[in-house]
Amino acid sequence: MARGFVRKNNLVKETLLALAAASAIVVIATLSPNFFSFVAKDYFKDKNRKMVKARARRLKDLERRKLITFKELGGGKVRIELTKNGKKLVREYDLEDMKLKIPQKWDGYWRVIIYDIPVHQKKASNAFRQKIRTLGLFQLQRSVWVCPYECLEELEFLSSIFEIDFDRCICYFKTREIPREDKIKNHFAL
Repeated sequence: MARGFVRKNNLVKETLLALAAASAIVVIATLSPNFFSFVAKDYFKDKNRKMVKARARRLKDLERRKLITFKELGGGKVRIELTKNGKKLVREYDLEDMKLKIPQKWDGYWRVIIYDIPVHQKKASNAFRQKIRTLGLFQLQRSVWVCPYECLEELEFLSSIFEIDFDRCICYFKTREIPREDKIKNHFAL
């Protein structure tokens, strides 16, 4: 994880997520000595002078750290793109804010997650386990977790972040019956 970037309420995070939301490409007219300030005013719509300066410094810092790039397109236009490391950091921010979508009514199916991650990926395994715990899944056994809500998309995202081969290491299925169902229902307040 990139140091100095992953903090709550952080201008770098907000800037990167805004660029990512724009499909990682922003076209800005004009290239001037005050380019970063122009981007802050024009794209991010920052009005406050102090905020414009702060955002301009962050943009310059993001470029210096090779998280974003600026490419001249001609005609006074510049394209802003997230680099590979910038995209990775955005995914880490997404990881930080990840929550399960809880439907109004439970569909009666239990989602069971069984995983067996190789020993040489111990850090990834620990991080994966910790994140599914913070998402609120119920641990049935050491590597067996249960959830009443759809969570396949989140599991696939986690496996890509932690570089775990989903098809080889993780088994996900739905079932109507599960051992210790009363205890699990109580855990999820169902």
